[in-house]
Amino acid sequence: MEPAEKTSETVKPRRRRAYLPAAERRKLIIAAAQEVFARSNLKGARTRDIAAAAAVNQATIFEHFESKEALFQEAVVRPLIDAMRGMHARRETYERASSPDELARLAQDSATRHVGDMVDIFPLLTAALFSDPDLGRELYREHLAPLIHQRGEILEGLTRDGLDLDFVGLAIFGMTFAIALDRHFGGEDGQADLSEVAKQFTRMSTGGFARDRTGRDTRESDDADAT
Repeated sequence: MEPAEKTSETVKPRRRRAYLPAAERRKLIIAAAQEVFARSNLKGARTRDIAAAAAVNQATIFEHFESKEALFQEAVVRPLIDAMRGMHARRETYERASSPDELARLAQDSATRHVGDMVDIFPLLTAALFSDPDLGRELYREHLAPLIHQRGEILEGLTRDGLDLDFVGLAIFGMTFAIALDRHFGGEDGQADLSEVAKQFTRMSTGGFARDRTGRDTRESDDADAT
């Protein structure tokens, strides 16, 4: 008896993988790597998981990147540094302010953007800093610390007398980092509207949070001194 002929219903044609230019394939690999590194950090991430997330084979990854560490640098460290650089407010924005209230208004849009940026890069930031102690130390000392220092320098001549500019830059970074931390792990309480969070951030960073000896808050005192 001759075997039954195979029909189109019994034999399914192989699905051909869509062709993508090398640059587009590289972008997909980087995006997939960011997700995997943020979830599993450098040591825990496996290239086969990254390949699966990017819908490529492992060989394709190593056609674009010589090692997992090189991919980590490109997917995590480089965009993190670029984002930190982009978070610097322009000095001219602050110089136009004649009072803490006006400074807060001018800084509102900038602060909303900066807080949003920190929320976006938070998974990459923590992966970069804490995946490997030596890598984290190098990243902080060579890249992040200078950027934090520059953040303070932007405010030179605009801060209260006696405030160390390096500490001001560190405090601003610390507040935005804490907001991002709460945003990611704080549950519903961490999902407050970012514009409102940025409003509180600018209010505290420009006017402080302590009341003066007369019982007025420091923003009211500053407004009175400016008039």
